[in-house]
Amino acid sequence: MRNRSRKLILAALAGVCVGLLVFAGIVVGRNTIPEHETDLHEMLHKAVPLDDNEKAVLEAKERAFMARRGEIEAHLRVANAELADAIAKTPQWSPGVESAMRQVEAAAARLQRETLIHVFEMRAGLRPEHRSAYDEVLLESLRRGAP
Repeated sequence: MRNRSRKLILAALAGVCVGLLVFAGIVVGRNTIPEHETDLHEMLHKAVPLDDNEKAVLEAKERAFMARRGEIEAHLRVANAELADAIAKTPQWSPGVESAMRQVEAAAARLQRETLIHVFEMRAGLRPEHRSAYDEVLLESLRRGAP
């Protein structure tokens, strides 16, 4: 009975840890990805007088990124679920938990990489005379940790 209680407690703790990991993943993802109406976009629109062509180009790039982002976030959710399953199966650090954790890390890294690619795609959609203002807004946003 004592062994069973211990396993239940460990499983509950593992569940809490997984929940915290998922929450942290969502928070990190949301704080590293510029959404359409985030501070970065608002700062950009205030700093750079976009013409209609630039607005159209950036909107198209934003829609394409949102689709890629959705795919990556879905993969991240699957990886987190697999991590939860691995922890439930073996509630301690194990090869299965490590493998599942590597999948979570890979999905998170892909999300970060795609976000940076998107940032540079957005910059490329601006007229050359607007790029320095974009760079300033971007760097300020990154330095202060804004999304």
